[in-house]
Amino acid sequence: MVSPELLRRYPLFGSLNDEQIKAIAMISNEKSFSPTGIVFQENTNANKLYIVVEGDVDLMYSGGGEGAIANAPVGSIASGEVFGVSSLLGPFRYIDTAQCAKATTVIEIDANALRALCEVDHHMGYALMHLLLQAALERLKYTQIELASARA
Repeated sequence: MVSPELLRRYPLFGSLNDEQIKAIAMISNEKSFSPTGIVFQENTNANKLYIVVEGDVDLMYSGGGEGAIANAPVGSIASGEVFGVSSLLGPFRYIDTAQCAKATTVIEIDANALRALCEVDHHMGYALMHLLLQAALERLKYTQIELASARA
């Protein structure tokens, strides 16, 4: 469990009330990773949602298959940002690998429990999904910029 005060620091929880934040705090833990530590691997079961407390995380994609580029960078996650959003939408598989760029501390939230909380409290579910969609669109924008610059 993390303290509700820790969660209050992050915009993802800005529109939630005290009871909702406490419920999420109960299903959350702080975890530390060494530099180059792997938070999760591409194409594995997505069962945690993460927020970077301190440090940086690089997102890499391989995609598999012949001719695939191994560990192509597709994003970077800085302090205060959320990642692992695949844990909240079926088929619940991570679509990339998250590797620490330096010593990193994260909040990990049990995604199964979070989805259950959202099923009971639709206001909380809507607020979280709205903000998570914004984060996902920002990553898509980053990827589009990278693709455009690669073609130039």
